[in-house]
Amino acid sequence: MAGEASEFDVVVIGSGFGGSVMTCRLAEKGYRVCLLERGREYGFNAFPRRIHELKRAFWDPKDGLDGLFEVRSHPDSDVSTLTASGLGGGSLIYANVLIPMDDELFAGWPGGIDRAALDPYYDKVLATMQAAPYPFGDPYYADTPKSQALKDAAAQLPQDPEATAPPHGFFPHLAVWFKGTFPGEQSVNDHGIVQSRCIKCGECDVGCNIHAKNTLDLNYIARARNAALLGPAGVPAEVRTNTEAVDIVPDGGGYVVTCRATGETATAAETTLRAGKVVVACGSVGSAGLLLRLKRGGSLPELSDAVGKGWCGNGDLEGTVLKASDDIVPTDGPVITYAVKYAYSPYPDGFAHQIYIEDAGFPNFLAWYVAGKLPSARDFVARLRLAWKFVVRLVRRRPEINIGDDVAHMIDSDDSIRRTLLLLGMGRDRSDGEVVLDRDGNAAVIWKVRASRLHVDRQKREMKRIAKALDGDFLVNPLTWLDKLIAVHPLGGCVMADDPADGVVNPDGEVFNYPGLYVVDGSIVPTSIGPNPSLTIAALAERIADRFPTRGGA
Repeated sequence: MAGEASEFDVVVIGSGFGGSVMTCRLAEKGYRVCLLERGREYGFNAFPRRIHELKRAFWDPKDGLDGLFEVRSHPDSDVSTLTASGLGGGSLIYANVLIPMDDELFAGWPGGIDRAALDPYYDKVLATMQAAPYPFGDPYYADTPKSQALKDAAAQLPQDPEATAPPHGFFPHLAVWFKGTFPGEQSVNDHGIVQSRCIKCGECDVGCNIHAKNTLDLNYIARARNAALLGPAGVPAEVRTNTEAVDIVPDGGGYVVTCRATGETATAAETTLRAGKVVVACGSVGSAGLLLRLKRGGSLPELSDAVGKGWCGNGDLEGTVLKASDDIVPTDGPVITYAVKYAYSPYPDGFAHQIYIEDAGFPNFLAWYVAGKLPSARDFVARLRLAWKFVVRLVRRRPEINIGDDVAHMIDSDDSIRRTLLLLGMGRDRSDGEVVLDRDGNAAVIWKVRASRLHVDRQKREMKRIAKALDGDFLVNPLTWLDKLIAVHPLGGCVMADDPADGVVNPDGEVFNYPGLYVVDGSIVPTSIGPNPSLTIAALAERIADRFPTRGGA
């Protein structure tokens, strides 16, 4: 049974790029905000690294897991999704890249939202997150072979006949802390939080244990909690982690939110919160899934029938360059440092098309694992020779005292890994997917690659050209040949529109038929974005928050 409800002006459900921005800006405007996050808060060295920790680092409560990564798949779909659970949402595991949309990609967006409308908010997000391009001129960061490799390859690439401009390589803004004079040096950010200078460990996508990554808990959420930074009208937000919202019911001009605890100490008891306004910000799959359950269950029966529709994966595709002529060292640097932008002629129906391909490194510990797992005739022969040397020395009784070279030969070779470059592609696929519920209320995505085949084929073609420029071989994710993709940038499911027949929320994020209920996250984006979507999602949230009046004001 739920106890007496706590009272707030606004309850925000989810702490990703929508929820964190809304929490911060509404707290600055004097609203009493409660932020709910189903996952835990991660401090210094709290992200899993040991084997037993990684085995429990997934989110699957029905099987007793409440960790960082959530993977969803459906047998009838051509895509699986990877999302995050924890304070800071997707920022905990994304690759830090912040790139704005080009103006022509906003065609079809409601409410007159275009690049000019979002430009001031793009700037605001970049400033708040203290983002900066990879400082390739710094001697420490200049020694990043994978950055140089993609930069050099981009300069050699020919223009595809279907492209409208040559490929353009650049260093995008990254939400990474590069300030300081030596790797790991600690300093305080604009929000009073200690961060460490990036040490190029490549662990961005599995959680940065030294806080060199400018995740949302270290800026927007930290600011929302800090009374000294909120200004004279501000009220510090209350943040509740390990708390999952399961119901939202209209009540006397506001809403009652029912929650349950998650994590190792969770009990069956439920709690309730009452607020004049509620912001759903659980991400594309999470928000659509929650609203579908509430529509099915009768709590919000007047939700638009468009709930769940208009989903896409922002064109994600993974590829690999193998056997490059020079060392690339994919474990050296942040996960992504450099991007190549391709402008293409539109789809046959006029839908604008764009592709981005970026270097995608991985952590050192994964390289050790792969080196140990990959069969290698060279390593096998080296071990046989080493064993034979020990036998000969034993028989001849001529021991060698200094055997450092022998110990070195026992270590697995990483020649193949050093000459490997992972590529992460994204861009403009079609928003013709749907978030659906199974009979138990579990959300999954149904999306077919057919309508986006043009995009996938162009991506593969450009990745092959990059591999050729590096004198390497190209290997696409083998699942791609089965039309199975992995989306790490899910968008849509509660799309914004000018009319409830076409979407779930209006251009201000307010849910049709339910005044005071908002959705603010990647689920409201009505088309694929093209580049990494985090900056645009946060800018949309900044715009929506900006349209809220100061509490008590007009």
